[in-house]
Amino acid sequence: MQTMDEAHLTSPGTMVGTVAYMSPEQVRAKELDSRTDLFSFGSVLYEMATGDVPFHGESSAVICEAIMNRAPVPAVRLNHDVPAKLEDIINKALEKDRNLRYQHASEMRSDLQRLKRDTDTGRTPSPVAGSDQEFSASTGPARPGPRSAVSSGSAIAAQPQNRSKARIIGAGAALAAVLIALAVFFWQSKQRTAPVVSSANPTTVAILPFQNMGSDQATDFLRLALPDEIATALSYVHSLSIRPFATTSKYTAAGLDLQQAGREMRVTNIVTGHYMKEGDQLEITLEDVDVENNRTLWRDTLNVAAPDLIAMRGQITAKVRQGLVPALGASTDSADSATRPRNEEAYDLYLRSLASPHDPGPNKDAIAMLERAVGLDASYAPAWSALGVRYHYDSAYSNGADAAFQKSNTAFERALSLDPNFIFAAAWLITNRVERGELAQGYSTAKALVERHPESALAHFALAYVSRYGGATEESEQECDAALAADPGNFQLRSCSFTFEQMGNNARAMDFLRLDAGSEWATSNLRRHYLREGNLAKARDAIRKSGNRPYARMATACMDAPSSTDTANLARQAAALMLADPDPEVHYVVAPDFVFCGQPDLAMSLLKSAIVTGHYCAYNGLRNDSVFAPLRSTPKFAELLSAAKQCRDTFLTDRTKASP
Repeated sequence: MQTMDEAHLTSPGTMVGTVAYMSPEQVRAKELDSRTDLFSFGSVLYEMATGDVPFHGESSAVICEAIMNRAPVPAVRLNHDVPAKLEDIINKALEKDRNLRYQHASEMRSDLQRLKRDTDTGRTPSPVAGSDQEFSASTGPARPGPRSAVSSGSAIAAQPQNRSKARIIGAGAALAAVLIALAVFFWQSKQRTAPVVSSANPTTVAILPFQNMGSDQATDFLRLALPDEIATALSYVHSLSIRPFATTSKYTAAGLDLQQAGREMRVTNIVTGHYMKEGDQLEITLEDVDVENNRTLWRDTLNVAAPDLIAMRGQITAKVRQGLVPALGASTDSADSATRPRNEEAYDLYLRSLASPHDPGPNKDAIAMLERAVGLDASYAPAWSALGVRYHYDSAYSNGADAAFQKSNTAFERALSLDPNFIFAAAWLITNRVERGELAQGYSTAKALVERHPESALAHFALAYVSRYGGATEESEQECDAALAADPGNFQLRSCSFTFEQMGNNARAMDFLRLDAGSEWATSNLRRHYLREGNLAKARDAIRKSGNRPYARMATACMDAPSSTDTANLARQAAALMLADPDPEVHYVVAPDFVFCGQPDLAMSLLKSAIVTGHYCAYNGLRNDSVFAPLRSTPKFAELLSAAKQCRDTFLTDRTKASP
């Protein structure tokens, strides 16, 4: 029996619901009613009768096209024992035009009951001569249908003269099962509007990228913009835990299993949908799926004039508060202090910026869009926060330098002045300031953020971040673990790997490195991980994937010819490059590379810059990390260890004084 390939079941980034069983109106994002369920049940009947699904395709898009425009292969061609009346019932249920379909479940039930009665009394007409059954016998074996209700080892099956009777008995049993299934199906359909949410388990939600069902590529930016708006709206419902879009945006490829994705993210619910631009109208469908039961709990469609994005946001927010939030079992009376966009062009620029990559060139483009956006509308907090992130990346990974870093702080401060409950902006501002040595104040701010939002992974991460810089590494471990438990797939937690490396726990460090697997950042740090393990083959492979930047060239030279003059020159160039970075953690993290490269003086210079100048209190790292073993017998290292301990003790004292 051919079954539905997993690629055509619900997949993140596509329409929710098993695609092969969707109705034409579902595919077109039209208003749904009870006749939609009757179409879906017709698909189930077809599969029960033939062993195959009615609509095929190599992708969800092809299946959708078949649902809208193509008729399925007649059931009797796939299973010659299908009664003509059952095929009529299936065909009526699968009508494209819902006005020609069964209008009520009771009509379909009556026809099935009538067919069962006729089958039980032997009144069902047999296939006629010259039909597909006779044709298939001359051209080859027909495709097998589902297993008969009669055991292949029974006396009836062993006697050729009783085969017709066996088929009738089997059909009757199957139809009885169909009637039971029909009753269960429609009972479940009625329950969809009343989801039961267990109070014992908190509701955790992931919002996945939407699918553009139309051909207008100019609206592709909405794939990320729409879920971002939904996530923002839900983030103010305090009883919900919302996975940040950094976690969910990777679940976009067709073929991924929705339940598996939900388990990976450890969420109870997944929200996604699709949209289509037709003329000057934009149709958007939102859906909420119960991950455990793979069941749609809520679904709604909205229509808005395509150019009017502010109106679109207003409708989405209304749908979320009036429909989605209750479906998630939460209360709509949660405080909502979110700011709202006021300028159409500014809001359009903000949404488009969300789809821009963070590579240096596209990041510059996003900065230009967001600077224009906040110039037109200075009252929208998300635009300021997005600009803060872009400035940070421009400072860290391009030529923005300290000027861009200071702009990043200013943008986050502006976002928080407009919306004090903006966790994302608050967490980023804390980590920014910590990188510039504001440890005690950063700790008290992060501690308060965790107390206000204990469910937030980013709040725990911010506290872990400042604790690591301050040398409270054991506390950083606890907060990193809490952050990962709250959001198991968030690549932004990746630097917690440094915390566990300092404690000598390389296995746990690897858990955090895997969060950003494949990125240049992760590849670079994987090299150091493998060097700690003594796995030179994997370290060499990671270096090979790091590209041809000066630092990667030094790492390659250290592997190939550690004692050469060229290697020493490359090491000095790389050290100067790293020392120019104002973030002291960078100096500390790369120091082991110079130890491995046989350049202990350069390694000590980087460690001194990190600890003495940058106040990066890596006392436990110097004591526990195996990569520093070659340095521990030197007087200079003993001095650094003492300085790191004093740095940590000062942090512990200052943070107590800074606490309210």
